[in-house]
Amino acid sequence: MSTTKKKKPIHKKEESISNDTNFCTECNDDLNNFDVDPALKTRKEILDNHENCKKTGKFKGDKCSKLFIDEVDNIVPLEED
Repeated sequence: MSTTKKKKPIHKKEESISNDTNFCTECNDDLNNFDVDPALKTRKEILDNHENCKKTGKFKGDKCSKLFIDEVDNIVPLEED
């Protein structure tokens, strides 16, 4: 008889479904590995990249995915050492 535990979900599905935020994913391949190996090394670089996307019309959505990933995971330092 197996005694495996059921894994708890990381997020709450109901909240995710009810949240109407559209995340921008226009950076495609850069976004796929962003949490593993971020090309942008500081929070300032991420913010600068986001501002550039808005200026050039590339930003489509309510929130930048890279900014969201960094806010949740804190994957890059605030400033470079």
